[in-house]
Amino acid sequence: MKGRITVVVLIGVFVLPVVVAKLVLEQSWYQKGVTNYGQFLAEPVTLNWLAEKGQWRLVYAVPEPCGAQCEQALFQLTQIPIAVGKERDRVTSIAVTRTARREPDVLTWQTLNAAQQEDLQQPPFAPHSLYLSDPMNNVVLAYPISDDNTQWVAQGKGLLRDLKRLLKLSKVG
Repeated sequence: MKGRITVVVLIGVFVLPVVVAKLVLEQSWYQKGVTNYGQFLAEPVTLNWLAEKGQWRLVYAVPEPCGAQCEQALFQLTQIPIAVGKERDRVTSIAVTRTARREPDVLTWQTLNAAQQEDLQQPPFAPHSLYLSDPMNNVVLAYPISDDNTQWVAQGKGLLRDLKRLLKLSKVG
């Protein structure tokens, strides 16, 4: 009798966790966490005309005229590559614009032609958003720019965390 109870207890100890785990997954009781702060693009977008090939790039389409949100985005474009630290040479910031503009000098400025402007007008691109592009020219994540300063700071921290994680995991760029 004592031997049977021991066998049943041993089987229960090893089988019960597997059964419970399967039940939790099948019933969708488990909500897995999200580790990225940006929004993944619904469909992949490749921009072969971006400057600085072979690097991770922060891309922002500068609107005309450049208002408060634009100034916030340009500030982030200048600060985030510095904040990356020792991986700084793997990251660059690109401000794309319709007209030639060169301040601040820390950024790479790229003037768009008509076809390139059309690319940025198509979905999934939205106005007032920063985009993260990988070294293979694929736009990976979008970061909408907020009017609120507290959200703006949180978004910058999230972008920096995402970028550091990608640089750590990626051997490309």
